[in-house]
Amino acid sequence: MAQDTVKTPVEAVLRLVGAADSAQPAVVKLTVDGRPVASAALGDLGHTEDLMKVFDRGVGEQDREQVGERLYAALLGGELAEEWAALRIGCGGRPPLRVRLDIQSPGLRCLPWELLRHRGQWLWRRPELRWRRGAENTEAPGEPCELGPLRVLVVVCHAAQDDRLLAEQEIAAISGALEAVPGRTHLEVLDHPGDAAELSDHIDQLRPHVVHVIGHGMPRPGTGSPVIVFTTAAGEGAGDWELAPDDVADLTDWKPPLVVLNACHLGKADPADWIGGMAQAFLDAGTRAVVSMQDDIESDAAVVFSEKFYAELCRVPGVDEAVAAARTALAKRAPGQGSWALPVLLTRTAPEQVVPIERRVPPGNSVDELGTRKQYVELGRFVGRPEERRRAWWALDDPSLAPRGTDRPVLVIGGKSQTDGERTGKTWLTNWCLVTWFLRGHHIVSVDLRQPLQPPAHHRTAGRPTRHKDWLSTLRLIRQEATSPRQLCRLPEAAFGTFNAVLNCFAGSGVLRDDPEPEEDRWQPFDDDIGDPNDKRKDRIMAAFLDALRTAAAGRPMVVALDHADAIMRGAFVDVLYRGLVEPIAYGRAAPLRLILVARDAWLSEALPEADSHMLGRVSVGDFRSEQFLRLARAYARRLGVPADDRTVAFLESYRALMAPHFGVETFDTLTRLIPGWRAAGAQGAIR
Repeated sequence: MAQDTVKTPVEAVLRLVGAADSAQPAVVKLTVDGRPVASAALGDLGHTEDLMKVFDRGVGEQDREQVGERLYAALLGGELAEEWAALRIGCGGRPPLRVRLDIQSPGLRCLPWELLRHRGQWLWRRPELRWRRGAENTEAPGEPCELGPLRVLVVVCHAAQDDRLLAEQEIAAISGALEAVPGRTHLEVLDHPGDAAELSDHIDQLRPHVVHVIGHGMPRPGTGSPVIVFTTAAGEGAGDWELAPDDVADLTDWKPPLVVLNACHLGKADPADWIGGMAQAFLDAGTRAVVSMQDDIESDAAVVFSEKFYAELCRVPGVDEAVAAARTALAKRAPGQGSWALPVLLTRTAPEQVVPIERRVPPGNSVDELGTRKQYVELGRFVGRPEERRRAWWALDDPSLAPRGTDRPVLVIGGKSQTDGERTGKTWLTNWCLVTWFLRGHHIVSVDLRQPLQPPAHHRTAGRPTRHKDWLSTLRLIRQEATSPRQLCRLPEAAFGTFNAVLNCFAGSGVLRDDPEPEEDRWQPFDDDIGDPNDKRKDRIMAAFLDALRTAAAGRPMVVALDHADAIMRGAFVDVLYRGLVEPIAYGRAAPLRLILVARDAWLSEALPEADSHMLGRVSVGDFRSEQFLRLARAYARRLGVPADDRTVAFLESYRALMAPHFGVETFDTLTRLIPGWRAAGAQGAIR
């Protein structure tokens, strides 16, 4: 006879109903997996004003321990003690038991429940428990996942120099956590927006999954309710504006699923208003979860929290897991200081539904393959260019158009250095886009047109490097690279069998069968002396080449990137390749193919017809502006795994003082050789 199995509990809810100061005592109701288990009166909390001072300066760890024990005794130490103990024994810890604290009364909501302590253990730090605050889930289970990358917008509220320094450290940490592995996230920073309209426009345009606010939370004079204060670049007091809870509902059309409010530095608002006011306002407006701080958090602690939180958010499905990992990191960084208890996670949906991002690689591929391709591994050091990244990515694959697709299947990436440098980062940008599309399920084919064509060893042109390629050499090089083992989405050589047959026929004066059999390329040169001015042989060859690519795509979007397209002879590109390859893709006659052309601006302006400019996405990459230098250098240091210390920052500031208005991408190569820590990390190929 089969034994009855005991189901491991998944989620417990502790619901506090009523107020602490009312005639009727508040009641704690315990529910496990939707089943009411027990209820009991909330125990005596004593003077709650004392509990709210636990994070003040001068308050020690022993005081916080006593507060935690008082909170535990009131919440779980009475009639619920036995049920809670049994629940903890039964949860097992794998997966952790999720515990949601649902508090109705503002007077109870403002208390530091994150400090719950029992028998020498901080309950919110226990690995077998995953705590959060929030009301009952309001979204249906099984919300559809969205394809990545995770879009994050960091909003810096203040322009003052001291605040900027603190913000820059946190931005560097966030960048290091999110962008070290390419393709999984997209990060943008909005610096001190001038008004609510600018903030709203940026959020609606980017449609971020996460909005992270760095600034000051202040009590509004006369009311004590919280506001987020923004100052413009003009300086303190000039052009200041505030965002209050009442402003949140109509702020944006796009509702970010997750909001992080690291905005409790300096003047304090009432914690009840902050947690139940500002955070609740975002939830009521449609945000699924809010992380806020219930008291001032030191800047170095904020850096630790943000770095760990975002590193985990990219790795684990639940936002509660990410907050728990960040708490642990804070506790290890500063034992006995209590900063780990400052973050408050407030949700209105299941934690794994807050930012359900999915990566979907093409069939036959895996994410792990990215780590085996040098051109993509090196993207861990690709810093900056957020606007160019978004414009390039969305040109061919705008998430707002899914599943309908793109209106412009051809993207042109150009560039010109303001300092006459050799490079501007066009290849970096192209490779970043390719990884992003790969993780969104696209076949990607990367072709460097500077590579030598490799005909069979017996062919008379074997071993001869060709700097400038004609149209047929270009097709053969695309075929060569697309079928190379170096390719992430390698196409089978057989995919080009019919094309080879067509090519073998029309390179000379042959007659093509109605249903040609696949062949090997005979590597004949194209004979232009055969035929008449209306000869269609090249058109037939180009059509067969497109058919080969389309057949290999098997209905899935395929992006072919032609880097260093200026290695093609301009006449060959204009007369043959543009008409037979670019134009059909641009006008949607070769779906699902998509094409990227990467070249210098000067070549592109001569090779591309102005009449078709409306059909081509266009992104131009130049040098960096010198005012971006320190932010980019800090981010670069984080990518190397050696965050910039005071000595390094001092060197970078002196280096910045000597800069012209722009600097080139090679600057980071120079700095890697000059700064000892960077040099050592660079020699080891360290990328976090």
